[in-house]
Amino acid sequence: MNDFIKGTLLLAGGIVIGAAAALIVAPQTGEETRKQIADFAEDAKKRAKDYCEQLKQELAEVQAQVAAAEQTEEAPKA
Repeated sequence: MNDFIKGTLLLAGGIVIGAAAALIVAPQTGEETRKQIADFAEDAKKRAKDYCEQLKQELAEVQAQVAAAEQTEEAPKA
């Protein structure tokens, strides 16, 4: 087995063991944990949506700059 596969299996095993340990020693109930995860997911969704909107705006600005540059290049020179 090559080193990459060994490393990947060790990482996956560590993640599983860490998650199990976290659930065992968690100071809150499952319902509270699920709410916390749902809140986190909702926040991540909002941040991703905001980031996409920002990218759309920046893309529109760049497209406008390119269009303006192309018009400048096509303008007849006196």
